Amino acid sequence: MNDFLEKLEIGENKVKLSKEEIKAIMAEHGKTVKTETEKVQNKYEKDINEYKTTINDLKEQVEKAPKSDEIENLKTKIADYEQKEADRVAKEKAEEEDKILINNIEEVFGDKKFINDYTKNSIMNEIKEGLKDKNNVGKSASDLFNSIIKDRTDIFANPNTMKDMPGMGDITNPNLDKPVNNEIKLNPMFKNYN
Repeated sequence: MNDFLEKLEIGENKVKLSKEEIKAIMAEHGKTVKTETEKVQNKYEKDINEYKTTINDLKEQVEKAPKSDEIENLKTKIADYEQKEADRVAKEKAEEEDKILINNIEEVFGDKKFINDYTKNSIMNEIKEGLKDKNNVGKSASDLFNSIIKDRTDIFANPNTMKDMPGMGDITNPNLDKPVNNEIKLNPMFKNYN
């Protein structure tokens, strides 16, 4: 994000942002990311507390219970709860990382209008895969985007699309059928030239 803002040129005169402006933008971006992260954490905090309470209760029951099939059953339940919690945490982390990655890629896209959502999503997935590739270490999403679209056509919508032209109006002459001196006035186009 910082690299993107440092390279960004604004307006017709191609003015770059100052370091203070970049710092202010990055601070606001950081606040947004923190707020979104807190929302996700608050959303799952209740579930986390319930899982922890259940796991602790089951562990206490195992410690107090005599050795039997019931203990083995409780151990299995504990293992299931622990695995579900580990899976949930991993999924939550992956979703949050993916959300941040998508936001960063969409910032790289800027105001570019893609020909369709399929093309946009395909390029986004190419960038995601490229960022995971060890051969692209050190490359930014912007670098990958530029290399993907280079020499490719039919990616962006044509800003010069033709608009429907309004009709020319009613071409009938309202006076054609009205008598003039007891005669019907004919369109001069239909006069008989003998």
